[in-house]
Amino acid sequence: MNIDDESLFETYDRINDVESARKKFEGQKYLDPRCDPAFRALLDSEDALVNFLNAILHFEGENAIHSLTYTVQQDEVFHLPEPYRVKFDIGAKTKAGKRIDVEMQKLKLNDYIDRMMIYNAFLLLRAKNDYNKEIDFQNMPDAKKKRFRYKLPEIYSIWIMDYPVQFMENVYRDEVGLYNLSSVGKESCIPISTKNKYIIVDLTKFDKSKDKLETDEDRWLYILKNAGSSSSLPEFDNPTFEDALRRIECDTASDELLIRQANMKDFLYAYSDAIDESFEKGAEQGRDKERTATALDMLADDKPIEEIVKYSHLPKEKILELQKTLATKADK
Repeated sequence: MNIDDESLFETYDRINDVESARKKFEGQKYLDPRCDPAFRALLDSEDALVNFLNAILHFEGENAIHSLTYTVQQDEVFHLPEPYRVKFDIGAKTKAGKRIDVEMQKLKLNDYIDRMMIYNAFLLLRAKNDYNKEIDFQNMPDAKKKRFRYKLPEIYSIWIMDYPVQFMENVYRDEVGLYNLSSVGKESCIPISTKNKYIIVDLTKFDKSKDKLETDEDRWLYILKNAGSSSSLPEFDNPTFEDALRRIECDTASDELLIRQANMKDFLYAYSDAIDESFEKGAEQGRDKERTATALDMLADDKPIEEIVKYSHLPKEKILELQKTLATKADK
């Protein structure tokens, strides 16, 4: 939503001052990192992100990440040829050239697996484009171009899910890769390529108590699942964890973060109901779900109405209807 658009104040009452935002978190020690603003803040330092990625990816020894560059909440527009907008939560590139996307998914969409594959496809295309620039592919001799035309860097799509993932029955962490069907189920089964992996975490299945945390992966997942509802967390005796938690502590969080988190807290309730109501209408079930989700994401980010129309491919009347639904639910 665009906060400069006067019509929005008629349909959606957003929090704009820090005192009102603080009231939303009275009695809380930490902001809930399962919500996007706090999730990004928690990992918004190189030390925290390196530690988190090594833990979740199970990288150690010579495979461990030691340094990286990263972006937080990066919007990408791909042209297919129509513009298609993707918002990556956290994107990282390691010194060794690995590309990583980290997504926190609190609300379940019926087509969440499709969404994961779309994000992964765009991550792969962006990674390939960046890799070609790094090796100066366009200026290579034709003979050398043939060797690098389809060469890919390693990419990892990490999805932290705050709802039950159906295909993960007895585990809270799983990896998805490219396998040949004839070898699945055999002891010798290995992926035919290790360059493109999904790491999926189902927080609802992570049930370790604070006295059973043994690894950094345990500690990060415990923080993600419990920080927003716990009055106290274990003493981690690690400055990386302490600094990360300080960024989402209610008393020390920045004013901007508090306001964004407060609005997201209200928005999540409205978002969930709005998704349900829009799906029930049944118009263009497949495409309408994805378009509605895109529009709601952009409404949450204060994007202008005309921009939402362009990227969601929904009519303006439909977007205004979603605004009114959100406003009604948020006020309850």
